[in-house]
Amino acid sequence: MDQKLKMKDITQITGVSKSTVLYHLSLGLLPEPLKTSKNTAYYPASYLKIIPAIRYLQERMHLPLAVIKQLIDGIGFDNFSIDQALHNYETFLNPLQNGGKDAVYGKKDLAEASRLEEDEMNELEGRGLLYSLAGEAYYHDDLLAASAYRKLKDLGIAFAEVEGLTHGIRDLAREVHELYHAKAAALNRETEQDMTRVMRVEFETVFKYLINKHLLLIYKEENS
Repeated sequence: MDQKLKMKDITQITGVSKSTVLYHLSLGLLPEPLKTSKNTAYYPASYLKIIPAIRYLQERMHLPLAVIKQLIDGIGFDNFSIDQALHNYETFLNPLQNGGKDAVYGKKDLAEASRLEEDEMNELEGRGLLYSLAGEAYYHDDLLAASAYRKLKDLGIAFAEVEGLTHGIRDLAREVHELYHAKAAALNRETEQDMTRVMRVEFETVFKYLINKHLLLIYKEENS
């Protein structure tokens, strides 16, 4: 059974203040406590692992809480650790940060920034073309994608037509994920993290290269 701690236990062990714990909790950086009365609450033992990780990412990596929240949402409270956070950040998030643009957008803000209507946002999410892994919190990569969908629609390309292209992408993502596991099975954790980080970057380059080359080949065949 998961150990339950009082607030004084959390502050004494982690060295952070009560106000900091409550602030992190209000931002969704920590799991909800078990409230037994109006003035009494018990906190999961996972706080003792999550709070030091948050401090490390803030103080050593200089990551804003918005990015840390995205990492927690992707990893989950139970599995969140410094090593896993660094791995996910370097592998999946860091390449998407455009010049340090790590602002968090609400659904309305994202719609306005990308020139999408609310019903268009809902359609994109319903078709699996736009993802929010943290309720209605969106990030810079979401804005880039939403803006691209808007421009494509301006060109007369409906969201349904874009959706038809994603089935192969999902299958490809699964195959890459399986390849990660197959190649990482015999590696230690540090080597495995380095390998998957490099694989993600290099596969992205290869995929972009191949789709461009195949498009050029198709255009050449049409015009020959």
